[in-house]
Amino acid sequence: METITLKEHIDHVIQCIQELRLSKYVFNRYQKHCEDIFQYCTENRLDRFSYQDAAAYCGIKCPSLKEFSVKETTKIAYTVAAYFENGCFTWKPVTFTQYPVCKAYEKLMDAFEQELLKKLSPGTVRVGMVIIRQFLYFLEQSGKTDASCIAAGDVLDFIRREAPNHKSSMAKLLRTVRKFVCFLRRENITDIDADRFLTAAGRRRQKALPCFSEGELRGIFAQIDRSTDKGRRDYAVFLTALRTGLRASDISRLKLSDIDWTGKMIRIVQRKTMTALNLPLTADVGNAIADYILHSRHRSDSPYVFLRLRDTPSHTPIEPTSFNYSLREYMKAAGMERTGRDGRSFHALRRTAGTRMVTSGVPVSTVAQILGHTDVESSKRYISLDTEGLRGCCLDLGAMHTRKEGLS
Repeated sequence: METITLKEHIDHVIQCIQELRLSKYVFNRYQKHCEDIFQYCTENRLDRFSYQDAAAYCGIKCPSLKEFSVKETTKIAYTVAAYFENGCFTWKPVTFTQYPVCKAYEKLMDAFEQELLKKLSPGTVRVGMVIIRQFLYFLEQSGKTDASCIAAGDVLDFIRREAPNHKSSMAKLLRTVRKFVCFLRRENITDIDADRFLTAAGRRRQKALPCFSEGELRGIFAQIDRSTDKGRRDYAVFLTALRTGLRASDISRLKLSDIDWTGKMIRIVQRKTMTALNLPLTADVGNAIADYILHSRHRSDSPYVFLRLRDTPSHTPIEPTSFNYSLREYMKAAGMERTGRDGRSFHALRRTAGTRMVTSGVPVSTVAQILGHTDVESSKRYISLDTEGLRGCCLDLGAMHTRKEGLS
């Protein structure tokens, strides 16, 4: 690949980024990063930009940059590397690694990742693969580049080394490595028995975050001015979340083609789990969305339903983070206080939807299907929010004879 061809590839990446319709300021920054990568390749006589080159490039550039610039530089570097590796441009979250491994381990990771994606969401898999990459890097640094040579002692040494970095997530570390070891056994790559090192001391505790009460919901919705463009949009967004239980990311990217007005259904592919989901379009949600589209949505060829509000027409869908900002405004206007990590966020509308279903007697398995949970355990957490239902499970201790005693 000649230098001019390399430049043509870099120019193609720049053109693809430009087609993302980012702001001019953001696009100019990304363009500058691409030009810096081309200069780096030219200075080092590289005719392509691999993942190893991306790691080396970031190692040189990032130490002198601020945190925000480090993330930006790393994202572009690995996006360009992915383009050279796969032959196509993909703008998605990338696992930026400081742990390059050999091709055999890369191939093994790809196979394990595909297996995980059958049951887990891409975001969950991405976190787990970081741990597995660290494990394989640890093995390679120990002189083992063949997975069939892995011994139980290697697993134990890795767990011991990583334990200080996982004080609050030890169960996740053990669970991820255990799945990988089981995968290796199923593929007949190794027959090591390291389960005794990978068993958590107890079941991971799950915190039951609160949902909104009926009074709180009335207070929030009363603050939405439906005579304004923003009010119509926010009312439709909030009501959609409350009635359907959709995540903020799915509402943000809801398309006009996802709404079947005749069949009264919403059909989407969830961004988190990449699974199809069919939900009923209730009359109040349909009317709210129609009111927004007909009276407040800018005339645009954008496929998305909910667009950003600007003085000039916008084609950009509203970001999920904006939902939380609006919710805080309405809660403040309603006299409701918020504290950090209290769970009263936009996602609480989804929890409220799930809790309403549970309290109305809908089976947890059905709730899981409606909310798009790939694991029914995720929906079981809503049972703990059903106060009345839990109260009915209490045992009557009136027939038991007890007496009060002091400490001796």
